[in-house]
Amino acid sequence: MENVCDASSTSFSKTIAAKSILGDASPHCFLMSVSGFTIGGKISGLTGAGLTLILNHKETLAIASGSTEFTFPSQIPIGSNYEVNFSKQADGNFCELVNPTGKVTNKNIQDIEINCKSSCINCIIFITQNTYPANIGKASNFDSSCQSDPNYPGSGNFKAMVVDGISRRASITSNLGDGQIDWVFKANQAYIRPNGIAIETSNANGLFTSAISTPITTTSSDHWTGLDSDWTTFLNGDGACLKWTTNFSGELGVAGDAYTQDILTLTRGKGLQQCSINRELVCVEQ
Repeated sequence: MENVCDASSTSFSKTIAAKSILGDASPHCFLMSVSGFTIGGKISGLTGAGLTLILNHKETLAIASGSTEFTFPSQIPIGSNYEVNFSKQADGNFCELVNPTGKVTNKNIQDIEINCKSSCINCIIFITQNTYPANIGKASNFDSSCQSDPNYPGSGNFKAMVVDGISRRASITSNLGDGQIDWVFKANQAYIRPNGIAIETSNANGLFTSAISTPITTTSSDHWTGLDSDWTTFLNGDGACLKWTTNFSGELGVAGDAYTQDILTLTRGKGLQQCSINRELVCVEQ
């Protein structure tokens, strides 16, 4: 407990804290031999194949069906921030993350949780009744609005069809579906309206690259997307209200219209709109 070079000891933690407060940048005995720590955690309920995680928006890790734990092989330097997200959900599963972000201090990160359950079969898409501000913080933060909106169908987990290129991304390359992060459409998945009418089935990359069979709504919508017509992030996020951090009228975000069979209209049919005006969301069941 008094070994200042033992990362699990109280003395070590106190020494690191004191050096930080005093601005002492000299190497600690432990830090001379360790450049960083690994990021990992526990998994529950994973029954499907294909789950892929992404660390700090760049390093991916494939997770086998039935796995109960994970660890990224690379080490993250001490003092650096980390963020784990989904690159791809597992087949037949909807997984959620607990404690996915933090800062590396003096030990391996092992407290991230991934909890999985069965995903939808015929998945619902709906347009929110309410409109929502652009300064939500990041694209994935819109998801909670889908769950609380008056048009929420009463069950299921929904995510918003909005991207920022960081917390959520549909494609890096035009219509290819590469580099996805926490994307809302699954591969080869049938989607329906809340009343059961079929909309379309996505392709193997979780995209619709041609016209959909039935419009998502029966009336015009005006929903945030941040998307270009080929599912890439518009202007690398500059068309997303500064990655959904501002509602300043001088900044712009891309909006679409879901009363269409045309992909261009769905993704960016309303063009660049002022971030100061609240808009609807397209919500996709997971």
